[in-house]
This record gives sequence, C-alpha cells and structure tokens, in this order.
Amino acid sequence: MKLPSLSYLSKNAWDAFLRFPLTVLSALVFVVIGIALVERGKDVDDVLPEFNVLLCAGLGISLYFCAKIIADKKGFSLKGKSLLNGFATLLLATVYVSLPADNDTYLTALPYIKFTIYAITTHLLVSFVPFVFSGQLIGFWHYNKILFLRFLAAVLYSGFIYIGLVLALAALHLLFEVKIPDKLYAEMWITVACFFNTWFFVAGIPKDFEALETRTDYPKALRVFSQYVLLPLLALYLIILYAYGTKILLSWDWPKGVVSYLIICVSVLGILSFLLLHPYGEQNENAWIKKASRGYYFLLFPLLLILFMAIFMRLGDYGITINRYLVFLLGLWLSIVCLYTALGKTNIKFIPASLATLLLLISFGPWGLFSVSERSQVNRLKTILVNSGILEDDKVKNEVMWKIDSSGRWTMPKPSSNEGLLNDSLHNEVWSIMNYLDDYHGFSVIQGWYAQNLDSMIQIRDADKKERFSRLEANVYMNALGLSYEKRYSNGSSNTVNYRAEGQFEATKVKGFDYIVKFERYIYNKGNNSICSFETDSMSGELVYYKHSKPLLCFKSGTDSVSFNLGALYERLNAKYPESEGVSVPIIAMTLNEYNTTFELKLEFHELSFEKQTPYHLNSIAGNLLIKRNKHLP
Repeated sequence: MKLPSLSYLSKNAWDAFLRFPLTVLSALVFVVIGIALVERGKDVDDVLPEFNVLLCAGLGISLYFCAKIIADKKGFSLKGKSLLNGFATLLLATVYVSLPADNDTYLTALPYIKFTIYAITTHLLVSFVPFVFSGQLIGFWHYNKILFLRFLAAVLYSGFIYIGLVLALAALHLLFEVKIPDKLYAEMWITVACFFNTWFFVAGIPKDFEALETRTDYPKALRVFSQYVLLPLLALYLIILYAYGTKILLSWDWPKGVVSYLIICVSVLGILSFLLLHPYGEQNENAWIKKASRGYYFLLFPLLLILFMAIFMRLGDYGITINRYLVFLLGLWLSIVCLYTALGKTNIKFIPASLATLLLLISFGPWGLFSVSERSQVNRLKTILVNSGILEDDKVKNEVMWKIDSSGRWTMPKPSSNEGLLNDSLHNEVWSIMNYLDDYHGFSVIQGWYAQNLDSMIQIRDADKKERFSRLEANVYMNALGLSYEKRYSNGSSNTVNYRAEGQFEATKVKGFDYIVKFERYIYNKGNNSICSFETDSMSGELVYYKHSKPLLCFKSGTDSVSFNLGALYERLNAKYPESEGVSVPIIAMTLNEYNTTFELKLEFHELSFEKQTPYHLNSIAGNLLIKRNKHLP
C-alpha cells in the first residue's frame, strides 16, 4: 500500500481549513485559552470570563460546522454563507452573555446545565441538518456512518499521538534528567484532543451529499458488531428489566428510582443498534431486522410504564428537580419514538430531530426545565413553612437577623428562633430544598420573604474571596429562617455536633502577630480539603484539612509545616459540652496554639461542626489564623 506523501497530507489539511475555517479557529481559541488557564493554575481571581469564552469556543466548533454543512448542502452564495456564520456568531454571543460573570453573587450550576443542553443540541443538529428537508434516508445513514467512523479514527489518532508525546517526554526525563513541567501534559492533551482532533475530523467530511444516496457499500464489521454484540446485549438487558417488572407485579413493590436510568440506557442502546442495522433491513434477505425493530419498540412500552411510575412517585413526594424533569423528558421522547415507529413510520431522521427539538424547547420559557423545577421546589418550601407557622403573608416570622461587624465577621444574636416547629422529616426537606436552590437556582425568588437583604450581605462578605464556589449561601438563608443548618436523623437525635464561640462579635486581638487570615469553609467531600490560602509580599501559605483517624489541620508555607490536632480538640469539647445543638463555648476553649522554628501560630475557631462518626468528619469551620514569623523560637 502506498503511503500518502507529506504534500498530499498538507494539501488535505489546508483544504479542510479553507472549507471549515471558523470550526478550526474555534478549536484554536479553545486551545489557547485552555493552555492559558492551565498556566495560571490556582492563581486565578477572575477565571469566569476566560472560562466562558472557552466554553463558547467549544460550542462554536459544532455550531460553525453546522452552518458550513447547511451552506454546502443548500448551495448558498458567499453572502448567504456570511449571513449564516453571522447568525451562528450572534448565538454564541447570546450564550456568552447568559453565562455568569465573576462578580455574580450566586454561581450556581444552572447556566452550565443550560450550556450543556445547547452543546448536545448542536451535536444532534450535526447529525441531521444536511437532510432536514429531504427524503434521502440512505444518504442520511451514510452521512452519519461517516461521522461516526471519522470520529473514531480521530480519537484513535489523537490517542496515539498523545501517548507517543508523553512517552517521549518521559524518555527525556529518565535518560537526560530533563525536568518536564506537569502542566505540559495537560496542555498537550488540550492541543491534541481539541485542535488536532477537530482538524482531522473535518478533513474527512464528504462534499457531495447527493452522491451518498446512491451508495450501496455497507461495512460488514458494523453489521457484525450490531447484530452479534449489541443485539444480544440488548436482549439480556430486556430480560433483566422484564424480570424486574414481573417482580413489581408479584410483590406489588414500587419501582426503585434507579430503574428509570436503566430503562433509558437500554432504550438508547436499542435505538442505536437498529439505527446501525437500518440499511441492512432494507435488503430482502434481512427482512427480519425490520420486524425485530418494530417488535423492540412494542416491547419498550411496558418498560416505559415502569419508568413513568418511578418518576411520578418521586415527583409526588419530592417535587420537580432538574434531574427528574430530564428523566421525564427522555421518557416522553422515548414514548413518542416508540409510538412513531410502532405505527409503521420508518423515517430515521425523526429520532435525532425530535430529541434536538425537545431539548431546545425546554431550555427557555416558563415551561422550561429551569423555571418549572425552581417553581416546584420553592412551592414545596413555601407550603412547609406556611403550615408550620414560620412563613406568614410571605414574610418569615421570628427571622434571625445576621450582623456583620467591622472586621467582616458574621454573627447571629438569636440563633434557631424557630427550632422545634418542624419535625425531623420536614426539617430535612427544608434542608434538602435549600441545598438544591443553592446548587442550581440561587435564592432570588425567596429573597422577598426576608426583612434583611441577604443577597447584598453575602455579596459584600465574599467580595474579596478567591474560592468562588465555597460560600454555601444555603447555610445563611436557612439560619435566617430560625432553623439550624443540619440534617436530622430518624432516631430523633442529630448526627452532628456544632460549637460556636461566645462573643465572636468582638474584635480579635492581634498584638504580637504579623498576619491574620480569616477563613470560612464548608467541607463538601470526605477527603482532604484546602480551608484557605493567602499570599503576602514576602510569604504565602495554606491551611489544609486532613481526614485521618485523628483529623488534622496543617499549616503549610514553603517547606515549613505545622499541624493542629483537630481530633483532640473535638474530644475535649465533646467531653465538656456533650450537647449537640449550637453549643456556645468560651473562645479560649476553641483556640489552638502551635509553633516551630519559623512560625508561631494561633488558630481561633468561631464555628466548628463535626459528624458523630469514626473517624470524625469535619462539616464546616470558620475562624481566624494568626501568624507570627520568628526564626528564634526554642
């Protein structure tokens, strides 16, 4: 076999760039910004503007690809192509504006979920947009076959190139002791996986879409894979799900929530399998494929019934969330596809087109994913609070008024004023809803319930914080309701113990120390966590939480480190103050002092929350770290 020459490869690459210039340039912008963010690492105060441009550049890859494919298929003039690209650019600008700026108070996940929906929709558009107004089903199948195989080839080439470069750098390091920066590996991955992968992919896209309709070459390996791998697996999963359905009928046991995801996965696997086999089913000797396809969609109906049973049970109990809305939408889409196919329709373009349409429709408007889920959860919260007497005429009764002193410290003069009005189950529901709003929607809808403007107070409090996602507004809003921010357990006792320093509204004495660093952190995961970091003109440092059998807080600055035994502090506090509901403790009892030959350190805790488990787990922490540099300590 004659290998292609370098001139042939370079010509193909140049032709691909001239055909898809904006797609390739979008990939280049993604790479440049990605490398810049990797280089900056943790030294980032305002990452969001660059990160948002990076996301829009990634979206531009598929969006500009769609624009070019439409222009080629419809034979647009230069003016028409320019207008189409301009429209795509306007869409990207609109998406960019919708993403949160760095000074936003609530950096929820909602804008990025919306972005993900847009990204999925544009990739679905890629699959059918050249054939949206034509009856060319064979051409549509061959076009998607080319996209699929080209994507696999691009991934294969990219993977081998990246592994080869990594091995080359490893050889330089091992043989010549060349120091290779860790960041270089990430930067190479971004370059290869995005820039090379995209350019290689677009170089194999066909130009003559009309010729695809007359092609009769069907890859044998694709048929073998679909018929002898995917279909047997599909049959196995169907047997398992039908057995589970039989179990439900016999025991009258309500379906588990996870079954919804399993049914969706099995349904998508079956749709993919029969899409891959579609052209073979048009041949007389393979008539069984058409019958099997239609029978498969009939078999899905009972499973979809189980799916809707599971999702409606959870909607009734816990309301609509983003995840449940999406599961319901996918169930609705599968039902439409099943009904469409069961009626004898064979237009396979309907499958991606219908899903793209539904996703686009739910991304905006009062009927959309975000508006419906927010209204549902806010209504649940309002009902609980009204029935318990905490909320009256859309105003919180006995609201706890937060105070911020001159040093920026938050205090609650009268904590938990409404404690006891909710049983453990309802308390946990409020806790869960508050966390959900914090994660996805923010609290702007319920801000009017409060006499104090918590939104503005949080924004002022966090104006100088670098760790933008560590603020946990749910804690502030739930405490202002007069409720403790914690999850209750069925035995009636709390699984957490909370300590607060007495008189924490007073100024901290800093005489004898060089620096004071304020920290406040909620520990999201069960592993190690950075509590705070700082940098001055002459030093930098970090306070890190390590979860061991006796949890530690470790101060690190360069090669120096000093450890604080947090477990011993918890045991002393627990022995003297066994209560668990917001125990007030003298500040001296919540202070730890340690030193080494370089530093004298003082940790003054204002709030500590632990889970009662072995080993102890720190839930949240707040206070001051006082630092003195002294090289003459004993």
